[in-house]
Amino acid sequence: MSRRREALTPTQTVEIALLSGVAGVLIVVHFFLPEPLRSQFLFTYGKPTIVSAWTAAILHDSVSHLASSVTWYAIVMASAYALSMTWTRRRPFWFAVVGCLVLAPPMTKLGEYWLLKIQWNLVADATTTRGFSGVVSALGGLLYVSLARTATAKYGYAAGVATTGIIVLGALSALAFTSAVLSPSVAVVLCAIVAFAIGIGIVSTRPKIPMWWAWARSQRYELLRIGVGSAVVVVLLSQLFQVQLDETGRFVSVIAHGTGFATGIIVTVSVFVTEYLGHQSTKKPGNSLVT
Repeated sequence: MSRRREALTPTQTVEIALLSGVAGVLIVVHFFLPEPLRSQFLFTYGKPTIVSAWTAAILHDSVSHLASSVTWYAIVMASAYALSMTWTRRRPFWFAVVGCLVLAPPMTKLGEYWLLKIQWNLVADATTTRGFSGVVSALGGLLYVSLARTATAKYGYAAGVATTGIIVLGALSALAFTSAVLSPSVAVVLCAIVAFAIGIGIVSTRPKIPMWWAWARSQRYELLRIGVGSAVVVVLLSQLFQVQLDETGRFVSVIAHGTGFATGIIVTVSVFVTEYLGHQSTKKPGNSLVT
């Protein structure tokens, strides 16, 4: 029996509209915010404020900069949203999204300011910064944790560990080829390790390959979500941690990206742990809780 594509429910339509609204805000601000206000919204290293840490996140210095942020936001959020659709309790997803949107801007700016200005004194007081990439990095961290949760919930702890491990190896291999962070020889070694592990797995389970193939076909939609999400994280990380100049001549803010990704992981893990503990504490004989 073929599986039909189900129409969006009213709730899903509203959710997608809310997520799309973030991209809409970035576009409207870039094209319609007056220049005097734009200059006031920038984060300036000589006059850092919490407010400017948030406002600077919605500013971009060019159309290409804006397009990059909006495109990656759409890709990451689409993957994370698709994963959340498989969860019984989806409230933690929204808490994590809001947490990333609220906490990522000040955390990324704090990391940059503390290292670049206070510790290393590499920037002048008049230096400014802007961009949504720190928030996108945090949402990438959310997606990474969501992949681990989804794989673990559906296929067990080993599947969750394997998924996160493959993503890390894939990202490191991609970085070795796309940036100066790692040597290409590192990528060769990492790819060889992955290939060896896969080969061992195939040889050891060769008699079960037909059974595994049938199982994979039955789980193709769930596996596709996890596979696509993993690929998104790998490519995203390979772009976030570049140390060369980008196409506009700016240095990619590796510090902000790393801080953002870590913030997304911490926020999402904290939300999931809190949700799990809260769910466990409400379990009583004869009672059940559904969120």
